[in-house]
Amino acid sequence: MVLIKKTLVAIAGTLISLIITGILANLFVSESRLTGFASEEASFLQAAKQGTINIQGLLLAGIIIGVLGVLDDITISQSAIVFQLKATKNKIQFGDLYTKAMNIGRDHISSMVNTLILVYAGAALPLLLLFIDNPHPFSEIVNYEIIADEIVRTLVGSIGLILAVPITTFIATWIALRWNHDASKS
Repeated sequence: MVLIKKTLVAIAGTLISLIITGILANLFVSESRLTGFASEEASFLQAAKQGTINIQGLLLAGIIIGVLGVLDDITISQSAIVFQLKATKNKIQFGDLYTKAMNIGRDHISSMVNTLILVYAGAALPLLLLFIDNPHPFSEIVNYEIIADEIVRTLVGSIGLILAVPITTFIATWIALRWNHDASKS
């Protein structure tokens, strides 16, 4: 039964975080006026499909899928942490359980954001190398769409991860304590 509750909490935390991340991605992409045409592949796809593909939507989908890869890990871990902490101390209060789980979650956030940044940097390594000895000022370089895409991906992904921990921890804490409370009534 605990496995089902942990799984449902992780799913809920992932979905809520993913919805927020999707809204942020849409806002960041639209406010920064990214078109999605930063890569040759996007231009090729647009030509091959005769303009029937929404390239900006494809950019958004790529951001969301990229974040989902790390969101599921962090929400599953946070859910498991809360239920494990609850199992070790049965009479724990909401605030104490939430705080203890968040202390662990902060460390997890740091490692996952670092992982996300390294993954994006690794994928964009050839691009980054092009700009090492570039004579243009930094303020100009960050406004190139190909660079702005990576900045938006990293920012949105990091914000989504940072939000996933307190969201999932809150849900898990509430369920862990509620489930225990309901079980003691029967």
